[in-house]
Amino acid sequence: MTNANKYTERAELLAKRDSVDAELRYALTGEQTYTWRNHPASEPVTARCNEHGEYREYSFLINLTKGPARRMHSGCPECLRIELEGAERALLDHRIADLLADAGIGRRFERCELDNYEPVTPDAAANREACLSYANSWPEYFAAGTSMAMIGRCGTGKNHLAVGLAKKIIREHQARVLITDVMQISRAVKSTWRANAERTEADVLSDFTTPDLLIIDELGAQLGNLSELAILQELINTRYESMLPTIVISNLTLEQLRQGVGDRIVDRVTDGGNNRLVFDWPSYRGKGSAAA
Repeated sequence: MTNANKYTERAELLAKRDSVDAELRYALTGEQTYTWRNHPASEPVTARCNEHGEYREYSFLINLTKGPARRMHSGCPECLRIELEGAERALLDHRIADLLADAGIGRRFERCELDNYEPVTPDAAANREACLSYANSWPEYFAAGTSMAMIGRCGTGKNHLAVGLAKKIIREHQARVLITDVMQISRAVKSTWRANAERTEADVLSDFTTPDLLIIDELGAQLGNLSELAILQELINTRYESMLPTIVISNLTLEQLRQGVGDRIVDRVTDGGNNRLVFDWPSYRGKGSAAA
């Protein structure tokens, strides 16, 4: 769906929600909206809904410029409440769909959920529970700016859990989450160094420094690349100072990561090494799962 179509659909959903909300307020109070306030109202009467029984019905007369006058009646309040809940749910579903579409979830990981992660060891099960706890406690972790590192061998499910965690946070808390990797960040920033670049480095960095949660894959793959390390340091430091959580994923051990990207980055995303999940069992990639 194009951005124009998304905006149109959202505008239609908002208009529907507001219209039903106005109808419900009239059905509950009999107070006419600003648009209809000068139209003559009648005394309320008792009406009956086939589903919810009797209710107090309000009405007013609209004198049209052409044709006979038209009487507007209030509806069943309970029916309108149900309709309003549906309109609000549709708006929420639309918002969640937008957030998921913009989260950077790769096609290979689209089916990854915390619920369908298959732990092959007790440590894998513990890591899944830790991710579930992080997602369930997102408001507290977000307020505290709590970051985390997921480190260890390839093919052990780090990306599966990270994507599942991101989806749960989006669906349940409507947070803005972005999943990316070091190479994508580096390319985006370096693209601004050209003389004819349309965006500034600050513009691009804001794409990564402003999401509620940023998940960075392949940390440590840029060993020895000073320019990429400088970009990462600025990015992670900005998020750290803004108290915005960052989750990093790496195939290195904690010590290898310290040697590769430095103590400063590692300490800021692990709270001195405390907030880390270790994936040190053999790879199960190729066994039907989206392990990574």
